[in-house]
Amino acid sequence: MSVRGSSAVKPTLTYFSSWFCPFAHRCTIALEHHAEALDWRWVEALGWENRDPTGEEHFDASARTDWVYHWKSPELLASNPLGMIPTLQEATGQRRVVRESLVCVEFVDEIAREAGSKSTPLLPPEDAFERARLRVAAERINKSVTSNYYAALVREDPGERSAAFQGILRGLEEFSTESRGDFFGGGEGLSLVDCVLLPYAHRLYALEHYRGSAFRVPNESGWSERYWAWLQRCEALPQVQKTLPDRERYITHVEKYASGRARSKVGNAVRRGKSAHDYADDE
Repeated sequence: MSVRGSSAVKPTLTYFSSWFCPFAHRCTIALEHHAEALDWRWVEALGWENRDPTGEEHFDASARTDWVYHWKSPELLASNPLGMIPTLQEATGQRRVVRESLVCVEFVDEIAREAGSKSTPLLPPEDAFERARLRVAAERINKSVTSNYYAALVREDPGERSAAFQGILRGLEEFSTESRGDFFGGGEGLSLVDCVLLPYAHRLYALEHYRGSAFRVPNESGWSERYWAWLQRCEALPQVQKTLPDRERYITHVEKYASGRARSKVGNAVRRGKSAHDYADDE
């Protein structure tokens, strides 16, 4: 674990995260985007372990023996008993906590700007209508791309997988059509919406790897050409490059979802027929 920066006047945070989690990746991008204005200590707070099935009444875990369960660091659980990442905590003082990926991105943007960040705001600082537009677009991505990514990866029925991927394509088309420039917000840098979509857009190669060539986003004239240009533009940013997980390492990691072995709140929700954004904290 390392501490970014050295200035005592910068806001200082403990950042509970994990290298593989696309939800947390959103917050990581926001932190790197405003790196000159913030200090943070990364805590690798989520992992995997093999143990005996628990057999909750909502899901028959005894049907197989190769389950892999989330391991969560004691420091994370002490900060956020739900054990969800990303979680941001004050490093000193009251040790207040911020969680939920979209909220964390906005929080980082706000405190960085208060601290004098010179980077482009992820949310426009003055235009309330534009801020509202970006928030609505970010929520749509959670439903059209994020949830369908897990459905295409986890669901066993081929028809359900295909329908989920078509939902991803519709979400990407809507994003590309509404984008107002090189980045979604039309400014010179990343916006909230770019931060929300990018971790999943970057990982879509996992669907093609495990589900076949029919699960690859096309690159043709029109919206898909604009989408690929956007993705390449974002991934080329230095503050984004340093956050991207190694491809082969991520492929190996996500196999447990593709084979149905992963026992996590999101994975369990998708297996039960729910959307990933509708997972229940107590299941």
